[in-house]
Amino acid sequence: MKGMVHLDLKQLTYFVTVAKTLSFSKAALGLHISQPSLSNSIANLEKEIGSSLFERTTRQLKLTDTGELLLERATSLLEQFSIMNEEIQDIVHGEEIEIVFGMIESAHGWFTKVMYDYAKKYPAVQFSVIDTLYNTRVVTALEKYHIHAAISNHRIQSPSITGIQLYTERFVVIFQKEHPLAKKEHITLKDLCDDSLITGMPKFETCKQILSAFDKLQLTPKIDYQIERFEMAKLLVNEGLGISILPENYIKNAFPDTLDYRVIEDNILARPVFLYYLKNRRFPGSVLTLFEEIQTFTKML
Repeated sequence: MKGMVHLDLKQLTYFVTVAKTLSFSKAALGLHISQPSLSNSIANLEKEIGSSLFERTTRQLKLTDTGELLLERATSLLEQFSIMNEEIQDIVHGEEIEIVFGMIESAHGWFTKVMYDYAKKYPAVQFSVIDTLYNTRVVTALEKYHIHAAISNHRIQSPSITGIQLYTERFVVIFQKEHPLAKKEHITLKDLCDDSLITGMPKFETCKQILSAFDKLQLTPKIDYQIERFEMAKLLVNEGLGISILPENYIKNAFPDTLDYRVIEDNILARPVFLYYLKNRRFPGSVLTLFEEIQTFTKML
């Protein structure tokens, strides 16, 4: 008759760390314990299971078949425990938690206004706001519980994620006040093809959308600079190195007096902005209230 194997989380954590590094010395260093203590823990785990987990040679450490199976199951188990702990701590300390949001750059301005009003209701809540640039990073961050939610312009389709469209954002062209474009009341993409254009990196969704709009109109922009941040684009324009196309909400905050802008009137150039969060995650009332306030505020944008 098979006996019941008794495992604890510390043992599994130690094992997974060794299994991923394939080095007792590196694992001990990462775990901040002595190597003999780690070796004893793994030996006790192997005794409890009744099977070796590693093949030990003078040159390398290799997982046995049992070790491969335990690594797969233990990794999933530890992730689930971490998720459970996150949810429990959120519920227990709902009005004193740290809320972590992924955020596109153009949403910073209006989100700070939401945070200002929200802080009056939940003064003990802390905020961390991080950039999210790719939909794969957003999905992973949500599913791993690294963030509570994200504001993104990506179209994410996943059965595990709820997406709510908050608003549609127009694009504007920014330029120096003495630029010839300042004399135009109405501007289209065709008006921008002869100027040096400052865009985001080609891998970014915003840049892809802008270039796609030019392509659909059979226009070829003159791209001289590719950058990662809208702030850098604004600085380059301010130095007279070209013009740039940015989301309208971004330029509503801290726009220098030396620059001007116009909304681009081509209807094909606009982007939806979404609120994303994990569908089955248990949120405390403080987070649900924030979701509601975001939706209420963005109806005015």
